[in-house]
Amino acid sequence: MTAVRGAHSNNASPSPSKENGHTAQPSPNFPHPSAGSESYDTSVYSTSELTQTWVHFVKTFVLIFPIYVLGYFEFSFSWLLIGLFIFFCWRRTTGGKHTRLSHALAFFDQEERSANQGLTTSDLPPWVHFPDVERVEWLNKTVRQMWPYICQFVEKLFRETIEPAIKESHAHLSTFCFSRIDLGDKPLRINGVKVYTENVDRRQIIMDLQISFVGNTEIDVDIKRYYCKAGIKSIQIHGVLRVVMEPLLGDIPLVGALSLFFLKKPLLDINWTGLTNILDIPGLNGFSNNLILDIIYNYLVLPNRVTIPLVGEEKLAKLRFPMPKGVLRIHFLEAQDLEGKDQFLGGLIKGKSDPYGILQVGTQLFQSKTIKESLHPKWNEVYEALVYEPSGQHLEIELFDEDPDKDDFLGSLMIDLTELYKEEKVDEWFVLEEAPTGKLHLKLEWLSLFSTPEKLDQVLRSVRADRSPFGDGLSSALLVVYLDCAKNLPVRFYTTSRSPPV
Repeated sequence: MTAVRGAHSNNASPSPSKENGHTAQPSPNFPHPSAGSESYDTSVYSTSELTQTWVHFVKTFVLIFPIYVLGYFEFSFSWLLIGLFIFFCWRRTTGGKHTRLSHALAFFDQEERSANQGLTTSDLPPWVHFPDVERVEWLNKTVRQMWPYICQFVEKLFRETIEPAIKESHAHLSTFCFSRIDLGDKPLRINGVKVYTENVDRRQIIMDLQISFVGNTEIDVDIKRYYCKAGIKSIQIHGVLRVVMEPLLGDIPLVGALSLFFLKKPLLDINWTGLTNILDIPGLNGFSNNLILDIIYNYLVLPNRVTIPLVGEEKLAKLRFPMPKGVLRIHFLEAQDLEGKDQFLGGLIKGKSDPYGILQVGTQLFQSKTIKESLHPKWNEVYEALVYEPSGQHLEIELFDEDPDKDDFLGSLMIDLTELYKEEKVDEWFVLEEAPTGKLHLKLEWLSLFSTPEKLDQVLRSVRADRSPFGDGLSSALLVVYLDCAKNLPVRFYTTSRSPPV
């Protein structure tokens, strides 16, 4: 008798069969494996098809519904065109930010390959251009190893310090919270370090760090009371961060305090998400970046700084609010042979320019008057800027042609204040950079500060003896006021609930 595996009767119990003296064990009655696979694939395919149908429906609804609303409220068709124009401009702006971010990430990941793809000279690290700037790959490796713990510290700082401060600042922000804080896996990079050894006090160490941070940072905030969500998707920051260690001590920790600040405004690029995505709209993106830069200026750009005491705080005020090293007096006199930017008849006839200048020392910004229709303008203006750190700082000058829509660039100039600090007075013509033609006449004076009024009369006589048109506006002294504290100030924001008794 031949045993049939898996074909037992419902009435009889399955019994083992013997074949060639061995007992043949019955096998369980399993269904064919292909049957379940086919049913599972069919269900997955149906779900995927249904999801695609819904996505297609939502996209179609999003595109058609605004047109229906415009027609229902009898708006002009031009509103639709304006909306499309703003949308495409926004896509172009955000696309440019994504492109810059991807290029920067590619450069940090594979510097050599990115350089071969046509990087300009300005994109190369500073130690390539300047022999006194040192490459510090060991420090970058250390930062890379510490980066996860730095991220933990930043997250703790945001949640335990910044978040409560924002909640208490206004009653409408009582439900504010950080829903996500992630600095990303791309650590801060130091492209070069310069340590100053000349014109430095023996009890201090001054170094400049060329920092670059190109991170896939994600910081999301949520105001649950108003169902408002916003955040940052990525951020880039590039600048020169100065670190001052003073005073040097004979005991541990050998340094009394650390001072951190940027010599000039850093380059900043932010990609927004959520409600703050509106800040990427053309016209608002420049305003939002400038607003954030102004906030950074108030904390980290000269003359402002962050001071971290390592020992007692007896002399912390002098470190946090140091006296200026001197005053830079800038005589913005004249220019010659500027490029004519105004054109007529489609460029067939070249006209003149309406030049003006923008001068910057740290956060101090000056703008000259505009000279109409001249390639050889004469301004004869004077500006005075406070200088806290002559080493590493520059006087930056840019000339523009004033136009109704967008001002045209005429050239730039950058002067190292270290050389001016040594020479004290310079009066010469400077050739403009980034321009085919043009030169600028400047008279620069370095004025040192004295703590006693013994030479005040001598300074006043020299100011009165100046017969230039702007002699009456020259300064002769500097008044510095330290505001220590304030009490019993009026309350600006009122909360809905009373404060608990102490």
